[in-house]
Amino acid sequence: MRSPSGALSRIVLPIAGVVVLIAFWQLAGTTQLLGRSVPPPTEVLAALAERGDVLWRATLATSQRALVGGLIGYAIGLVLASITAWFPRSTTPLVRTTVLINAIPIVAIGPVLMTGAARPFIPEIFAALSVLFSTTLATSDGFRTVSRAGRDVFRVFGATRLQRFVRLEAPSALPMAADALRLAVPAAILGAILGEWFGAERGLGVVMVSSMRNVQYGQLWAAALITVLVSVVFYALATLLEKSATRRFGRTGETPSAVPALSRGLATVIGIAIPLALVVAWQLWVLLGRVPLIVAPQPLQVVAALGDGALDLLAAAGLTTLSALGGLLCGALVGLALAVVVTLVPWLASMLSPLALVIPTVPIVVFIPVIGGMLGYGMQTVFASCVLMAFFPLYVLALSGLRARPLGSDDLFSVYGAGRVKRLVRLALPASVPSLLVAIRLAAANCFLIALSAEWLMGEGGLGRVFSERRVMLDTAGSWAAVAVAIVLSVLAYAGAALLEKKLLARWGA
Repeated sequence: MRSPSGALSRIVLPIAGVVVLIAFWQLAGTTQLLGRSVPPPTEVLAALAERGDVLWRATLATSQRALVGGLIGYAIGLVLASITAWFPRSTTPLVRTTVLINAIPIVAIGPVLMTGAARPFIPEIFAALSVLFSTTLATSDGFRTVSRAGRDVFRVFGATRLQRFVRLEAPSALPMAADALRLAVPAAILGAILGEWFGAERGLGVVMVSSMRNVQYGQLWAAALITVLVSVVFYALATLLEKSATRRFGRTGETPSAVPALSRGLATVIGIAIPLALVVAWQLWVLLGRVPLIVAPQPLQVVAALGDGALDLLAAAGLTTLSALGGLLCGALVGLALAVVVTLVPWLASMLSPLALVIPTVPIVVFIPVIGGMLGYGMQTVFASCVLMAFFPLYVLALSGLRARPLGSDDLFSVYGAGRVKRLVRLALPASVPSLLVAIRLAAANCFLIALSAEWLMGEGGLGRVFSERRVMLDTAGSWAAVAVAIVLSVLAYAGAALLEKKLLARWGA
């Protein structure tokens, strides 16, 4: 039974964290410690009062789009993950397909969707795409965390395939599916906001773009504050579901079983067939739909642009890679360190939770002026943006993983009088390895997309700058060439993280 003081601390400490955060915000705003782009809360509240009706309608529009798109993406991700559970050999092609789809930068998809019938639904599409990959990946791994003993028991009692799925595999996957839902909350909202930049009539994204153009920082931060509050509400609900699933079904820290190996020949065929099918679909779409060059080039035109601008693209790719991989590494260290600290000092978990949620929830268009004001508008700001956006999945999954202790292990450590540090080093950290490796794969696949988006917004840096400049010059083939390079880098980053995971898990299980 939980003590009243413990329940009180879970209420008081988050409030204390919010108060400290607001106090620092007020100080920074009034003294312009972080530049003019950070107004004090009093100015933000004034903007809320003055433009309340507009912001309310915008919030309803964005929330509805994020909810619809996010649920669609989440549902598709659960279905794909379930297919990998029923047909394990489908895991490789399905995951590779979602990796490729996820690697396509949203900023490149938007202009294409604006020309077709999908234009009114761009925010929902972006929200769904932002959620799909992480849901598929995390839940698919969750299905594979079933213990060998559990499988053997169900096999001995002659359970049917459906019974094994419903009573064994699905319950094992639920905690990871709940983690995916927590990651999906800010992703869906930010996806919807970004989609609103491509022609929506109303929404928080529209308000933010208008505020930036008119230098209305109070209104900009009012929209960002509403975004955070909406995210907090839905994130809190997702966290309750995650805790309920963990309490009901447990996290044993079981290493996911290996994906059934395909023959070398079949693996090669699949590796070639998936991107080739996407290229063929692209070619047919352009030809049969009579898509003008200004909207989308043909694949061969992109290949020609890759050859013509090879040196510029190579140099730009180098800059983007430094920001993306450097941000991934630092974000991973920050996320893991923060998870370890709040594990050792539990009351900090409640107090720091508002800050941990604010960072990935505030749209990057708001962060750019803040970071730029402190660090200058250059590669350092792109790098800082990558760190801020990469740390969140590491923090969420690391914190869940640190609680994934084998049944009865805490009692055993208590019997031997082990302290918190020893429990952390000998029990919690080893149990968290599978969750950490999933988080690294997620962050690795997204780090180049984050870097490209930051470069695109600022017009500085590598591939994002090239993409922006070529679009302004109406060089569609050149802009798509930059996107093609970014896709390749994103896929390679994911493949590298997957290879690292495979080697570590092989060593871990030895």
